[in-house]
Amino acid sequence: MNSISIEQVRILRWDNGPPALDGRSPGFEDSWRPLAERVVVGFGIRPPGQTCPEALFAQPFGDDRVAVVQVTDYPNGQMDNLPKGLAFHFWIMLRSEYEQFLGDPFALARLLQAQPHSSGSSLPTLSLPREPLPPRTVAQVQNVLKRVKAFALAEDQDPEDPSFERTPQNSESPALLGGVQALVDGGRLVFERPAPDADLIEGLWTLLPYRTRAKLWPATFAFSNALGFDALVVPRIYAADFEGYTSEEQAAEYPPGRYEMSLQIAAEQGDQRELDALLNRRTVQDTFRLAWALLIVVVLLALTPRLLEWFTPTPAPALTLQHYKSAAAAGMVAAGDPWTAVGLKLHGDSLGFKR
Repeated sequence: MNSISIEQVRILRWDNGPPALDGRSPGFEDSWRPLAERVVVGFGIRPPGQTCPEALFAQPFGDDRVAVVQVTDYPNGQMDNLPKGLAFHFWIMLRSEYEQFLGDPFALARLLQAQPHSSGSSLPTLSLPREPLPPRTVAQVQNVLKRVKAFALAEDQDPEDPSFERTPQNSESPALLGGVQALVDGGRLVFERPAPDADLIEGLWTLLPYRTRAKLWPATFAFSNALGFDALVVPRIYAADFEGYTSEEQAAEYPPGRYEMSLQIAAEQGDQRELDALLNRRTVQDTFRLAWALLIVVVLLALTPRLLEWFTPTPAPALTLQHYKSAAAAGMVAAGDPWTAVGLKLHGDSLGFKR
């Protein structure tokens, strides 16, 4: 199979009501519909007056698939004669192919949005080449680390102006670097914003190693954390919903780790080779699996001589004349009657036991 097959489904949700199917591709199975509807409901209840111009998130979909989902206000803009709704557009693919070739829902969404889409209830099955996404460059990482907090800028400030001064107060790089180290360490992140912040979450995904980001689930916006995202933006953080999560302020103060520091040095020095090595590093889980595999191999090698002894049959010792004599004598004693004893003696004599 030379291409990645991607099925589609579009589901609408009006006024926080039940999800309604609006269209699907031929390969979207009926058994998937309850899964998709649970994801829609898990996105959360829209707070009064809250808009959702465009959000993107990724989630496991069943045991062996991944769903990348785009959420938008529906219809676009408020209409007096219609309730405010949300449209959820799902792209569904095999999890093994997502992890091996994709792992970046933001790049994936751009590729799929560029493909032709049918209107109405019939959506096409899409496909992508079975090949990895283009590798990330030092310039891309540098641009992410130059990000500034939009709400920290005055109206007349331009971050692209040569005279603009980046400070810890207006720069997002401390939270991005601390956040990416927290994710590499197995933590989870939450940010509070009044609207979706795709640049922030995509920036984190740009800094993550390939194997790590393919197993983590981001959301540029969500109304709740019922889906258990690894990094997400919400309109308001409720402590009870995010126990164990690292906030933006905590990420900025997160203890520097080896990955974060190495990434920053590679970006500052423009070292593409070092950046490639960092982005291709194993996850902690991969390292543990490799360590266990090596341990098993070492143990098996150490036990091989003993196992060969256990499973190699030992040849029976050759029976000598004395063995036969002893067996015949024992038989004569155990026979219990003289005729059987005589028979055993005569048989023994015929085998050469006679003196």
